[in-house]
Amino acid sequence: MRKAALEAFAFAILILAASTPLRPAPAGFQKVSQHFFYLESKTGAANTGAIVTTEGVLLIDPPPEAEIPALQNALKALTTRAVRWVVHTDYQQATAGGWATFLKQGAAIIGSKELDRLASATPPPELSQPAPATVTRPNPRFLFGQQLHLWPAGIEIRILAVKSKARTAGDVVIFLPSEKVLATGDLFSPFGFPAIDTGMGEGSARGWIDGLKQVIEFVPLLKSAMPQPKQEPPVPAEPEKTLEEAVIVIPGHGAASNMQQMKSLLSAAQRLRTEANRAVAAGHMREDFVKSLPLDVFGEFSNLETFAGQLFADLSKK
Repeated sequence: MRKAALEAFAFAILILAASTPLRPAPAGFQKVSQHFFYLESKTGAANTGAIVTTEGVLLIDPPPEAEIPALQNALKALTTRAVRWVVHTDYQQATAGGWATFLKQGAAIIGSKELDRLASATPPPELSQPAPATVTRPNPRFLFGQQLHLWPAGIEIRILAVKSKARTAGDVVIFLPSEKVLATGDLFSPFGFPAIDTGMGEGSARGWIDGLKQVIEFVPLLKSAMPQPKQEPPVPAEPEKTLEEAVIVIPGHGAASNMQQMKSLLSAAQRLRTEANRAVAAGHMREDFVKSLPLDVFGEFSNLETFAGQLFADLSKK
């Protein structure tokens, strides 16, 4: 009787476990390389990157202020080092509000001059806790023109400002040369063409094509200017990759990608520009051009109609 009762009890426990929905695992940083980690957003905010060194953490695109406690918990599980630098990839991220917490903790805000100009023209969001009286908006503490180099603990980090007006007029990318990791923000999406901010962001579909080409061409030239520390323990050998596949790209939203996907998107965008130029020269209407696009060529890319329409409008202004 006792054995039968125990078996019945165990069976009941199994039924209860099967009928109880599993709780999602707590979000945490994913390791991309020895020093680069990223937190893939599940809320619609941008992915957050973290370059962790013994001298502190460089944080890329912190989320809105309401999500900072969850980010801080994820950081505590990753490292005991403090956040020393915060970098935003565009003005929308710079005005999201998450900068205030780290600014109060002594972090330096870094950004390009164009990004700072756009962010300064955008009112910061309402914060649940007021920022210090000396802080009125997320203006970077350190501004740069085209490039800024950091070497925390001998790890080279390059922060680059896209020259042309691309997704916005102030797009910034972050590159870790020794580990071949590039963080692009929403300048690049592996799923399709970007959402160009043609309003306050002063973006341009035509300029985005030039900007993406600039970033792609610049990355192979970004060789470390200093000897890099050896990885301990040694990383096991992996199947040989092409140069493009070896460069890991962290987009603004979604999972990690690579340089090959960036090049594929650029190639499609350049072909789309050729088609748009022909349509403009022939005097076609924008709506007719968008409807005529061959889906067997461009259909795999999302946001096609909107981007193609913006590109046609840009080219019509030449």
